[in-house]
Amino acid sequence: MEDLKENNTIIVEQDTVEEYEFKYNFLNTPWDDRSNKSKVGIITLLTVIFTGIAACVINNLCIHYKGFQYSKIINNDIKCHLVKMDDYSFTARIHLASTQQLLCVGAIISSSAVLANGICVKAGPIFLRLGSLAEPRCKKRFSVDAVEPIQHDGVIGNTLVLLYIYENIVDCAKIIRIGQQIDWNSTAYIIGRPLHMGKTLSRQPATLANQYDSNPPVKNLNKKHIICMKNLARCPVRASDLLIQNGYLFGLASTSIHHTGPSKSACFADLNVVRHEISDLGAEV
Repeated sequence: MEDLKENNTIIVEQDTVEEYEFKYNFLNTPWDDRSNKSKVGIITLLTVIFTGIAACVINNLCIHYKGFQYSKIINNDIKCHLVKMDDYSFTARIHLASTQQLLCVGAIISSSAVLANGICVKAGPIFLRLGSLAEPRCKKRFSVDAVEPIQHDGVIGNTLVLLYIYENIVDCAKIIRIGQQIDWNSTAYIIGRPLHMGKTLSRQPATLANQYDSNPPVKNLNKKHIICMKNLARCPVRASDLLIQNGYLFGLASTSIHHTGPSKSACFADLNVVRHEISDLGAEV
């Protein structure tokens, strides 16, 4: 009998279920059971969160709208005459290899060399595109096999560069010669990098400024070694843009001028200053 009682006691103990008391906290307390202070706290918290989100959204919309308006103003202020690349096949396009971004234009001055502003090679490895994009043989990238610096104190950085291409580019390029004497009384043209990627270049006429009254945008440029232009259109001038007259090349843009300002002027490195250096490096001039 005693064994039976012990067994029954064990069974009863095993069947005993511990009771747990459910406790409410700040998050799961029913609304009706909350105190007025708790309700006010929750409403205040939600209001702060909603106000913060709304402020962020409104701020982003304002920034976007202002950026759009600024871009619209800039675009309205810029007016470039665009021409087909095919008509100016002596122009090489210099791209950054890592992003394919168009950095500058350069001048094809021989069957194996492109002349450009030294700033065009500062960003990293580059490649060239030459000739018409519609020509299958010219769609490829042309690698730069060698770079030769040429000192010139008429450009920012004081350096021009010769970019050498060892493969045949005859089918994709036209050579432009460096002119010997610019006509100060005739109109010259600036052939430049377009605002957007495409099959065009910018082209704007400009009048040569007085040779002795040049006002370079960068003070450390040598006035004797630059050619300055005036009466420019509302079109940016980029570093290394080409200055041509009567089918000859006379200069490369000393630096980038996004807004010509009231003076409407820009300056170019006079290539006659380095004619002999270019010739000594094997490029035909």
